[in-house]
Amino acid sequence: MATFRIMSYHVNGFHTATGEVDPNLSARVIRSQQPDLVLLQQLGSPIAAGTLEDFSDQVGLEAYGPDEEGGCPFLSRFPLHNIQEFALGHGGRCVRADLDFENERVHLFNLCLSFDPWQRRDQVRTLLSDQLLNNQSLPCATIVSGDFTLPIWGYGQISLSEHLRRARFPLWRANYPARFPIWGRDRIYFRGPIRALAGTVLATPDTRKASPHLPLILTVESCDTRNFLKISDRLRIRKADPVCG
Repeated sequence: MATFRIMSYHVNGFHTATGEVDPNLSARVIRSQQPDLVLLQQLGSPIAAGTLEDFSDQVGLEAYGPDEEGGCPFLSRFPLHNIQEFALGHGGRCVRADLDFENERVHLFNLCLSFDPWQRRDQVRTLLSDQLLNNQSLPCATIVSGDFTLPIWGYGQISLSEHLRRARFPLWRANYPARFPIWGRDRIYFRGPIRALAGTVLATPDTRKASPHLPLILTVESCDTRNFLKISDRLRIRKADPVCG
């Protein structure tokens, strides 16, 4: 089993609650929590684009993924591989990566969906297609995280629940708007042998100022998916099944 700490954080182009652009404030929020993996949404802005490398230096984690306005990159303490960016249609973004940690692999999907319900319906269909989540070449534990823009009920809710498990924690999930959160706009879903051991919506003076979205923080545990053969089986088969991924 592998245990690590993740954060999902919509940084809103580094625009603070007062409208100023301040990447330092978001970096301070992330550093304070010492996550192993950060899934960022809505990186950069027209006046603060191309900031991923500088931002990752401030946070102290390695950067992976697109460095562009509105991007959904990763910051990670562990190596990420197979980085791919996908268009979900209607401006929706999805970046996929593989996290290798303690001889296990976890598939990562980091995304932003549209607030328009009809557009979001199409984006969820694309997300659940054979190209992405239904891809048979992705058999390992999976984390899907980002800004789903979903109200309590809305287009896409049922489809997502049929294919994924929403993280059990935090118990109180409202993270938007940051000043007075009333609904869980940002979400983390799982598929396969992975679960949340603990989690919270981080509500501090800094997070309420840094972005309209409060960050989600989870401690997650993935399970070893290797199959071990009995002695009798090993007499017939010389090789055990390899680790997933």
